[in-house]
Amino acid sequence: MNGLVEVLKEYISTKKRIKKIFLDYPVIKVHDFSVQKALKKLDRNEFEADKMIKRIEENFQDHVSISCLEDSEIEELGSDIFYSWYSHHEYVEALYDIGSLIVDITIPKTLVDYVSEARTCYAFQQYNAVYGLCRTILEIALRHECDRRGLIQNNKNNTINIDLYRPSSLISKVSKGELRDRLKQIYQDTSAILHGAKTIQAKDAKKMFRDTLEAVQDIYKG
Repeated sequence: MNGLVEVLKEYISTKKRIKKIFLDYPVIKVHDFSVQKALKKLDRNEFEADKMIKRIEENFQDHVSISCLEDSEIEELGSDIFYSWYSHHEYVEALYDIGSLIVDITIPKTLVDYVSEARTCYAFQQYNAVYGLCRTILEIALRHECDRRGLIQNNKNNTINIDLYRPSSLISKVSKGELRDRLKQIYQDTSAILHGAKTIQAKDAKKMFRDTLEAVQDIYKG
């Protein structure tokens, strides 16, 4: 038993060292197939040692994890990885700069959540994500406004079959003229990022987010 404990400790230590390296590499290119296979098993917790560790952890009443990073390790890695390029100063400055959606009606919680997430992504410099979320924000607002005006029909279960209403159709239902052109352009531009057509810089994300919020506000003006 003592030997098994020592082996598991060594496995945990080795696994941590490898996964700490993973932190710096979203994509890991390995030519050796056996190494690839081993790393995948390690990442998915598929070694026999992982199964033993899981059984041991399940016996702890306080849901203790003996294989996760300790607080001291997280603090050390946080200083090395996170705070080396970012701090609360950048986060607050970005939120202060990006703006908010201003409306005079109650909007769906999903719309609130997506606007909040887009703002957070901008603050954390995840500009591609901001672009993609802008398309979803626009779609939610379009569906909501069409529903408010009774322009789309609920089925017998009081739900909307959105597949019957494409974004281009919803845009035409709630807008015309210059606003319709703006909405179509936003949808077209934000769709491009979801197809991997380009990557987004900070100024592009900021402009798209602001343009999207302004368009949504104009949608709700009627």
